[in-house]
Amino acid sequence: TKINVQNGTAEKAVGDIVKKGDVLVGGYLEGKYTDPIYVHAIADIQAKVWYTKTEKVLMEQEETIQTENKENKYSIKFSNFQINLYKKLSKFENYDTIWVNKKIKLFNDFNLPIEIEKRTNIEKITQKKTYEREEAIQMAKEKAEKELEDTIPKTETIVNKQSNLIEKDGQIEVKVIYEVLESIGTKEKM
Repeated sequence: TKINVQNGTAEKAVGDIVKKGDVLVGGYLEGKYTDPIYVHAIADIQAKVWYTKTEKVLMEQEETIQTENKENKYSIKFSNFQINLYKKLSKFENYDTIWVNKKIKLFNDFNLPIEIEKRTNIEKITQKKTYEREEAIQMAKEKAEKELEDTIPKTETIVNKQSNLIEKDGQIEVKVIYEVLESIGTKEKM
């Protein structure tokens, strides 16, 4: 691979791609009566690097949400023995459960081997949600952009953003491409 160096700028021939391990800048000193002496070359090497991320969003999705309906159930525990103060079955078909245990204290610093357990069941329902076309595009684009921005080092500069859209079978597919100007040079031992 041939690198042209002019006025401190190194460029590969058009169409060539820089690969890991390619030597882009090297240094040597040459005397009139001596062989070349290799020295460290100091250069800031930057390249355009492309990052891509594709996200898909269905126009119609099922979504599970919690309702305001709750039920509390209590039980008392004595060491390994438990007394339930409720019926076993919940009145909800689907639900999330939150357990809170509270130990009984005698005075301020003496714990009794008794606990009161409170179970709170919160009803969940599944409903269909239909997204508008623009809303689905925006959701997919935002998710892809966030993941790309988390991937790209904060010290690098984004020079171009592009997105491509494919719509088929009730789904939106957005491909986001970031062109980033990155410092790719590393110092190597001579």
